[in-house]
Amino acid sequence: MTHARRLFTLSLSLALAAPAAHAQSTLSAGSAVSAALTTSSDVKTSQANLDKAQAASRAAQADPSTLVAAKLSASNAEKLSQAGLRAAKLSSLQSAISAYTALLEAQENVEVQTLQVQVDTKSVQVAQVKLGIGNATTLDVTNAQNTLAASTQTLADARAQVNLAAAKLGTLTGLGSGVRAGSAITAPKLSATLAALQGSLGNLSSLISAANDVASATLNVKLADNDFTPARTLQDAKTALANAQRSQDSAQKTAGQTLASAYQAAQNAYELQQVALSREAAAQKTYTQDSARLRSGTISAVELQSTQLTLKKAQYSRLQAQNNVTEALAALSVAAGQNLTGIGGAL
Repeated sequence: MTHARRLFTLSLSLALAAPAAHAQSTLSAGSAVSAALTTSSDVKTSQANLDKAQAASRAAQADPSTLVAAKLSASNAEKLSQAGLRAAKLSSLQSAISAYTALLEAQENVEVQTLQVQVDTKSVQVAQVKLGIGNATTLDVTNAQNTLAASTQTLADARAQVNLAAAKLGTLTGLGSGVRAGSAITAPKLSATLAALQGSLGNLSSLISAANDVASATLNVKLADNDFTPARTLQDAKTALANAQRSQDSAQKTAGQTLASAYQAAQNAYELQQVALSREAAAQKTYTQDSARLRSGTISAVELQSTQLTLKKAQYSRLQAQNNVTEALAALSVAAGQNLTGIGGAL
């Protein structure tokens, strides 16, 4: 065996060897989200801000010397802090789901590429046997070996991607880089209509902030609308109110457009998932038929292995489509201001 060939064989053995770096903890999507919510610095900061705003608002409402404008300001600050906490949780939910699905796909891709290497290894062996009986050329063997070398490198890259994805999820959850994703996520059907979600957009931070500005401006107009306040002050207050109302209208339109786009993306993801499921079912049927053909002696084990690879790729594509649905629901949750993923509770 030549030196180059020995190196190639060694690299193949290393690529196929299962990594055993450190102890691993397997997470479900729900446990990943829960850990991320507990660990998130944004969530912690938002919770602290809410606690502070609630205390300030309680004090303002209970103090008889506090004027109406100060009471409204304190109440508005509390509402905005509540929305800020909800937004932070939804953002953390989205990040955790994205990291979890990325790791899940990376793990599955290793299995796909491992099978690809096995298929390509068999192709090299077949080419060598054919060469030995004069039914193939040395170029055929070289081409098969090159294909195997490429797939071996792809497998090594896939394993590296698992480590990167695990590190990201481990950081988000605070559980370290030894985490692994467990089962795939079965996303719930999107039962809420777009109209219903649009009717609940008032929970968004941007809309609460805009509503707070309108409420404050309205109060200022009320306080200036009397005989002892200069007319200029009242006119300025009315102008400020009109500006706040225009800003609120703009914020509502922007939020509505973002929601509609996210809703359409979720619907598209559901449709593509159905396509992937159909293709997986077809690949499964072909593999079942070829297994029977192998038992009856009408095809070879090499041909069945190729069919198995096709099925594995179809399963991987279905997993990706399935994950896309969950990720689309997470994005829709952020746009709607409420959790629609079925993971992590109401938040």
